[in-house]
Amino acid sequence: MNQNRLLKEGDHMSEKPSENSGPNLTLLKWIVGVLGALIILFATVIAVTIYKRMTAMETKSEPAQQEKTISVSGKMSLAKFGDIRLPIPDDMDVISLTPSSERLFVTVGTEGAARLILVVSLEDGSVLGSFNLEKDGIQQ
Repeated sequence: MNQNRLLKEGDHMSEKPSENSGPNLTLLKWIVGVLGALIILFATVIAVTIYKRMTAMETKSEPAQQEKTISVSGKMSLAKFGDIRLPIPDDMDVISLTPSSERLFVTVGTEGAARLILVVSLEDGSVLGSFNLEKDGIQQ
């Protein structure tokens, strides 16, 4: 009788829990399984990528002394000569670079005013000469 008093009206005593007693564990297990498989897949892709980069051989190898040619205006073919150091004074800046057939004219100066023009050979990169532009101009 004691048990009957504890049960509310409409409640039935049964061994089975009700259907809405908790979260759907089957769906949760599927989600965890799919996420686990994705983690393993991405870890494998990352490991394969790292392995391929570490074991890759350099395919682009050029001979050190191979001479390349550069075409200027389609008129002539020039040999590549590498890096060239030009004697530009510390207080001056490059204003313009003007190519002309076999020569390059490098105009340097201060505050936008040309003070020196270097004539550089495009064939070998040597300085052929220079024009020193004086402020005084030509004296007669």
